[in-house]
Amino acid sequence: MSRRSVARGAVIVAAAYIVSNLAGFVARSIINARFGTGDAQDAFRAAFIIPDLLFNLLAGGALASAFIPTYVAQLSLDQRPQAWRLAWIIALIVFIGLSVLAVVAAVLAPWLIAGIVAPKFSGPQVGLTAALMRIMLVSTVIFGVSGLLMGVLQSHDSFLAPAIAPSLYQLGIILGATALAPFGIAGLAVGVVLGAVLHLAIQIPALVRIMAKDRITAASLLSARSGQVASPAFASLWPHVQQILTRMPPRVLGLSAVQINNVVNTSLASATAGAVSAVNNAFAIMILPLAVIAQAIGTALFPAISAHAARGERAEFAQVCMRALGVILALSLPASLGLVLLGRPVIQILFQRGAFDAHSTEWVAWTLGWFGVGLTGHAILELVTRAFYALQDSVRPALLAVASMILNVMLSLILTRVFAALGWLPFSALALANSIATVLESVALLALLWRRTPELGASTLFRSLAKSAGATAVMGGVIVAWQALAGQGILASLAACIIGALTYLASMLALRSDEAQFVLKWLRRVPRAAPRQRSALS
Repeated sequence: MSRRSVARGAVIVAAAYIVSNLAGFVARSIINARFGTGDAQDAFRAAFIIPDLLFNLLAGGALASAFIPTYVAQLSLDQRPQAWRLAWIIALIVFIGLSVLAVVAAVLAPWLIAGIVAPKFSGPQVGLTAALMRIMLVSTVIFGVSGLLMGVLQSHDSFLAPAIAPSLYQLGIILGATALAPFGIAGLAVGVVLGAVLHLAIQIPALVRIMAKDRITAASLLSARSGQVASPAFASLWPHVQQILTRMPPRVLGLSAVQINNVVNTSLASATAGAVSAVNNAFAIMILPLAVIAQAIGTALFPAISAHAARGERAEFAQVCMRALGVILALSLPASLGLVLLGRPVIQILFQRGAFDAHSTEWVAWTLGWFGVGLTGHAILELVTRAFYALQDSVRPALLAVASMILNVMLSLILTRVFAALGWLPFSALALANSIATVLESVALLALLWRRTPELGASTLFRSLAKSAGATAVMGGVIVAWQALAGQGILASLAACIIGALTYLASMLALRSDEAQFVLKWLRRVPRAAPRQRSALS
């Protein structure tokens, strides 16, 4: 994948993530207006924990990070039929594995909720949460297959359909909150399943087009049933299947640490009515800039750095990673400070209506501020973890993730008591614990990557960090001064966002930041490129 392809892919994914998150905020706005931060939404959010855990451990990031490097390696060697057969075999394993786990989880649902996820819930709330969880487990199986298709399409430089899929998932939830409103909170759970179906369906046409281009027929893939996998064509793929499956345990270990954090946070927050949904809403707001900045870049970058690593192109690998890290720092630092300074008015604009009152806004805003502190750490972690996976090293990220999880849990237990003693909202300490643990994890993993790949060059990144941090400080001073002058009303806050962004860009240009210079050059080229684009499309 060329540098231009990476940039194009990142732009497509970033734009789609913005649309997806906007759709997500529409869904949240509808849900919050109807249910507020009360028991029903707490049950709905808690019901996600086990389905998310199963998906992430078997078919989410663990499988994608193990599958894509192997799949891309086959494509790089021009072994396309073998690559497609490999994808089909892995899809069968995912579908069967998730189906079995979903059935087991459905049977054990009441015990899992009452004993692990939300032990402080009342009996009726446990029953409601278990019922919602059983519905959502259907979506876990669907997402397993859909997630694999996303990896396949992205490996073929097809980013549009996978990028649109999350928006359609949110559309399903919106339909659940509106068209299925007579069914109450259960309608939302059905909407989750409907969204998963749409998430899968949008990718099938793109998959069919790529299969046709590679001259792969459904019949050739469907012949890979269990009784025929011993044929010579498929027997040659078993080493690759085993390679993927043996690479997954360290990734599963790392992701399980994240999921354990979610379980612990939900368990601790369940002691306060409304806290589960307050923490969930705050985290969702923090995810918006994270998705646009880091997940978009990381998603577009992963196939490219995997290909460089597979071919032993260490200099190219380092160059792409360093450019991406510089961009992530330049975008995430001001976004982090923006969440801290402008979180409350943003929440008022997005959510404060109906059952979501000023009390709910205060809870979510206070928690969001502590999550915002760790945004840059989350962003760096998204990229650096993928860099290790591209190097086929999953042990170090997994071990650090476990260490981070242990630290996170310890800090959560300690800080909730400290916050309570100070008269602060105890559950908001969960956000601060997460931020501290994530920042330390990202710094440690980045140091290990430098040690593993000396070509990265730490001095370049430190210069980018210094310039971005300096410009962020100037931006923060201007926003604080503006708020003191104009207040924190809706119009004043919208103006603060624009003024802050312009101040940051001007400061970055004054500091001769490479990232700002790149943006300026790109903007200057747009007017000249537009006429050619229109004539080409006419």
